[in-house]
Amino acid sequence: LRGNAHKSALIFVDNSGVDVVLGILPFVRALLQRGTKVLLCANTEPSLNDVTSGELSELLDKCCTHCSILAKAKQEQNLLVYANGQSGPCLDMRTLPSELCDAIQKHETDLLVIEGMGRTLHTNLYAKFNCETLKLAVIKNKWLAEHLGGDTFAVICKYEDAS
Repeated sequence: LRGNAHKSALIFVDNSGVDVVLGILPFVRALLQRGTKVLLCANTEPSLNDVTSGELSELLDKCCTHCSILAKAKQEQNLLVYANGQSGPCLDMRTLPSELCDAIQKHETDLLVIEGMGRTLHTNLYAKFNCETLKLAVIKNKWLAEHLGGDTFAVICKYEDAS
C-alpha cells in the first residue's frame, strides 16, 4: 500500500471485539490519514462471534468519542458502515445488497480487504477482483491448514494487484 492513496477501501470485517478494535480500526485510521474513504462491511445478521453492521455502527460511535480522526471521517462521510447481506461466516460476493454495490461503484473503490477465515479462505482465496486486494485470515482448522500446506493458527496475508 505504498504510493498514492486509494480513492476508496472496502473492508469486510470478521470477528467482534479485539479483531475490530485492535486490528481493523487502526488500519482504517491509517487509510483515512492517507485520504482514503473507507466502507466498512459487516454481517447483516448474527453468526458465531462475527460483528454485525448494527454492532459495528454502535462500536464506531463509541470509538469516535476517543479518536478525532475517526470522528471527523464519520462526520464527513468518509467512513461509512454497510451491511453485507450475509448471515454466516463466509462471504458470497454474488449476493451483496444493491445499496452496497451502488456505494462500491459510487466511491470508485480501488482497494478490497477481506478479513477472516470463512470470508477469505473458504469463499474468496482464489477469487480474482478488479482492484488491489488484501486477503487476511488465521487458519483455525487443522484440515484446512494441512490442505494449504501450513500449520494451524498460521496467518495468511495475501496481496493481489488489480487483475
